[in-house]
Amino acid sequence: MDVEPLRKLGLTEGEIKVYIALVRLGETSSGPIVEQSGVSVSKVYTILDRLAQKGLAAHVLRQKTKYFRAADPQRLLSYLREQQDDLKHQETKLKTLVTELSPLTGTAFTGDMVQVYDGLRGIQTARERTLTIMKKGEQMWIVGIARTPYDRLTPYFEEYHSRRCHKGIRCRYLYDEYARTPFGEKSATYPFSEVRYLPPSMITHAWMEIYADTVTIGINKSSSFSVVIQNQEVADSFRIYAELLWKQGRV
Repeated sequence: MDVEPLRKLGLTEGEIKVYIALVRLGETSSGPIVEQSGVSVSKVYTILDRLAQKGLAAHVLRQKTKYFRAADPQRLLSYLREQQDDLKHQETKLKTLVTELSPLTGTAFTGDMVQVYDGLRGIQTARERTLTIMKKGEQMWIVGIARTPYDRLTPYFEEYHSRRCHKGIRCRYLYDEYARTPFGEKSATYPFSEVRYLPPSMITHAWMEIYADTVTIGINKSSSFSVVIQNQEVADSFRIYAELLWKQGRV
């Protein structure tokens, strides 16, 4: 049984084990739940309480003994809808907060900024900035690619480039030769995209993103982070370097 949807729903491993045990057992005392789920007796009552709070389990008291049962599995869909409604509510509140915070950013930062974004999520956050400030018809550069794989971000990058293309932002990729398959071949299929390759001897763990007034230097090896430099002269200088490399690149 594929329980990944339950993880996506926010249930812990213990909650998943206990819930599935309840579905299989029907109404039961705690002993069979412990045996069926493999969850220790010291934890099972806490998990049952959490499931009850989510509306996924209930109990009755018979002769001073608690008997538990799972809610109808259809309740999982209701629980998902409740989460979606809550996310929409949180999105509305967050948009209001963003609107209130945006005018304050000028007081906190100068025109030229250097910021570091840590972790794979940080790499993603740094990349999202391109779609915020770039306009239709403008061009960005992606030079190099990390030798160390970041498989967890591959679906994000594919979705990102779909949005980039929808917005009409052009991109030139200058990849290392080893990245031809699958990254280069995949990138070449995107609209508004051109791909060339550096000589085979060039191997990097870092890459550059150049766009508008910004240069982002990313790395994914022993640690993952992006350094974002917002300065027009710096961006223009790196753009010149990229053009020179592009002329030496191979299709």
